[in-house]
Amino acid sequence: MKSKKSFSMLTSVILTLFILSLFSSIVAAQATAKEQYEKANEKYKINKDHYDNTRKKFEEAKDIFEKANKQLRNLKDEKSRDDLKLKAKDYLLRAIDYAQSQLQVMKSRLENSENKAYIPFNAAQIIEGHTTQLDHLKVKTENANSTQELIEVHKELKKIVVDINLETRYYMGIVLNHRIDNFILKADNVSVNLSSAIKKLKDNGSDTTNLEKEFADFQDAIKNAKDSQAKTKELYKTHKGFDENGVITNENDAKKFLDQENKLQRDTIRYLKQAGNQVVKFIKDLRRFAANKGKDREKDELDSIGGVTKTMTPTRGREVTTPAQGGATTTYTTGGATTTHT
Repeated sequence: MKSKKSFSMLTSVILTLFILSLFSSIVAAQATAKEQYEKANEKYKINKDHYDNTRKKFEEAKDIFEKANKQLRNLKDEKSRDDLKLKAKDYLLRAIDYAQSQLQVMKSRLENSENKAYIPFNAAQIIEGHTTQLDHLKVKTENANSTQELIEVHKELKKIVVDINLETRYYMGIVLNHRIDNFILKADNVSVNLSSAIKKLKDNGSDTTNLEKEFADFQDAIKNAKDSQAKTKELYKTHKGFDENGVITNENDAKKFLDQENKLQRDTIRYLKQAGNQVVKFIKDLRRFAANKGKDREKDELDSIGGVTKTMTPTRGREVTTPAQGGATTTYTTGGATTTHT
């Protein structure tokens, strides 16, 4: 079964969503939104702990079954066959529990108020449908008396797990698309403010050559991100392999579609990270430039890209820059810098 590998792919998508969310200081600035996130995150952690526990039990049962299968499959006595069937049953029941725990993890993510608003159909209801399927399959497993019946259960379970993984990847891809759209919109606002900062400096007779180069690189990265995102959105208009309600209709088409959108979204995120790095360079150069003009001048020039206040923390010399509207957050650590557009 490929459920463990597939969930790892889904987890990477979730982590990507989390990384993108760090680019928005608006979420961190609004207490209500923060409380909602923490509540949803707590529910996710509970379900994730349950998932980890069921995965461990599944892997243990699988290991026991595979060892028993090697030892007993060629034996003809009834006791050996019955022992193998019992281990096969336990393996399948653990696999079903594992699949259901995966569904609950995904449901907790999809029911997050922010994510739920982006999905144009009831993904949670589809997940509940799969949960019911697995409940029925569990009963079927417990009542199975022959090896052939257990083989049929395994085939049915495999099909359900494949559908679950493809559908949830599709749902999270939709959420990621909206996050990327929102990020690009914020990046456009940052672009206006960076341009205004350059104009203000030029009007004062300052040499802005380096800042203009960094701004041009920022714009190029955003343009590439927009082009990549446009291709992704075109792909989602057809959503090959899925119907209008988000239910899988063709496994092969769905896999091809998801592989394409995954590559495009990765490209888009890479371009957005490049844009973020350019903002880091811009702010560093602007701060150094302003330092030569005096403290008062520094405040005026930094304000022109959205307002920046600086707080030094006592831990490891980390510097945290908090923006006002339209600015950017820059966090310096011992290993580099992370930029957050607002």
